[in-house]
Amino acid sequence: MESGIYIVTLNNSEPISVNAQDCRIAHKAIKVTKPNCKFGKAKSLKVREKNYFKVFGEHNVKFMPVALIEDISQAEKVILARLDPYRIRGRTGRKNEWLEGISHLDVLRIAIDTLDVLGILYELVDDRNPGRSN
Repeated sequence: MESGIYIVTLNNSEPISVNAQDCRIAHKAIKVTKPNCKFGKAKSLKVREKNYFKVFGEHNVKFMPVALIEDISQAEKVILARLDPYRIRGRTGRKNEWLEGISHLDVLRIAIDTLDVLGILYELVDDRNPGRSN
């Protein structure tokens, strides 16, 4: 299983557009820096990590897979609902998965707690202890 949820943090102090790879829309998108983090889902965590490297530069990205999950859509939906107060609104007013005013550690805690409370099956991805599961 390659699908799961993840958190991204950044190292950059200068704002970078979340669509920096597309010069046609980069100037219209929100810009993020190291105080921001992102929570998301991916069918392939490896492919998603490479996408962030293309947008922000590999030196600016810390991609942290959180858990391997079969039903990533349900998991993302309920976790994002709990993260709603921290979600950044784009210029159209639509909320996205980039967050402000919350640490990546708090996002991690909320994500795991939500999975546990809802009984969603997952396998934690932990660099220090691979294969640990719920």
